[in-house]
Amino acid sequence: MEEKNQIVLRGAVIGAACGVLLTLFHRPTRIALKDKWNDCQQKLDEYRQEPGRVSACMKEKMEETKQLMRTVSNDLSFLNEQVNQLKETTPKVLEIIEETKDHFRTKQKD
Repeated sequence: MEEKNQIVLRGAVIGAACGVLLTLFHRPTRIALKDKWNDCQQKLDEYRQEPGRVSACMKEKMEETKQLMRTVSNDLSFLNEQVNQLKETTPKVLEIIEETKDHFRTKQKD
């Protein structure tokens, strides 16, 4: 069984390598890959020179995420309140509609 897994894994790796090579024949893809690689190298160099910057960026992203979570939580609470109000008022509204319908039905019969 292990031998089959190794064959499948080797086939997947070879297929992925072939896919990468075929993709690199496309000039715009090569240029985009080169640009992304250069950007990554530049960022890594910046972070190497200023290691505190990484933690500052992470803290900033964490704060943004916390704020987003607070907003989503508040929105969900509001929606939950609205749904609960609808649950309370819907039977009353249905009752009023039924009474109104009955009233006009009895008037029509008269």
